[in-house]
Amino acid sequence: MRIFKAELWNLELILPLFEQYRCEQGMSENAERALSFLANRIHFSESILFIAVDDQQQAVGFVQLYPRLSSLRLQRYWQLTDIFASDNAQRQHIMQALLQKSRDFVSFTQSNLLVVESTPQQREFWQEQGFKLNPNKGVFEVRL
Repeated sequence: MRIFKAELWNLELILPLFEQYRCEQGMSENAERALSFLANRIHFSESILFIAVDDQQQAVGFVQLYPRLSSLRLQRYWQLTDIFASDNAQRQHIMQALLQKSRDFVSFTQSNLLVVESTPQQREFWQEQGFKLNPNKGVFEVRL
């Protein structure tokens, strides 16, 4: 498996996965709008998307990070908004690899905080990955 940053020229690779993710979250399929949404996030540098591909160069997962700024901390931190792996047999492995890539990226940007909003069903996963619930903000955080 290989993980790399999505760019405008390779968004078609992630589009089927992104639509599958959205449908699993209860959204209706809209490939044209989804592609435009992703392209705008990248074009305007509003988010970072990492794509995981298998040995056949098929997309098997992605993670999307949004930059946030803290006036109190006087620094940037990152919010993980979307993470998805399509292969049920390898889902845990793919998601852990995407999380590690996210952590590496956050550290590379000289930030030390990654946050994620979570549903009750996902809480155990985030805790297993080293995230801790911030009861004041209702999000899971990991300090790097």
